[in-house]
Amino acid sequence: MPSLEYHNIRIEKYKGTNRLVMKGEITNGTSKDYTTVAVRVILFIKNTPTVNEVFLINDLPKGLTKAFERNVYELKPNQVLDNITRYEIFTDNCY
Repeated sequence: MPSLEYHNIRIEKYKGTNRLVMKGEITNGTSKDYTTVAVRVILFIKNTPTVNEVFLINDLPKGLTKAFERNVYELKPNQVLDNITRYEIFTDNCY
């Protein structure tokens, strides 16, 4: 599995709502161009994995850093940003 780098990851409330958005950047430091990168994100609340989602980033040529933004859909209404204790983000697959 290619090792792509993730930078400036942050989780924020979406403009005055209780919805959460994950923002960040991905860098393709490999020698291959990718049409699609599948990224897995796991959010933990008190060390319990609560959100486990895969999202796609399209068109990631070699040497490029690209910003991304992803809505977090799996949280229940009473789970908020302050409850998230940690996250993991990694490349699930590349095409």
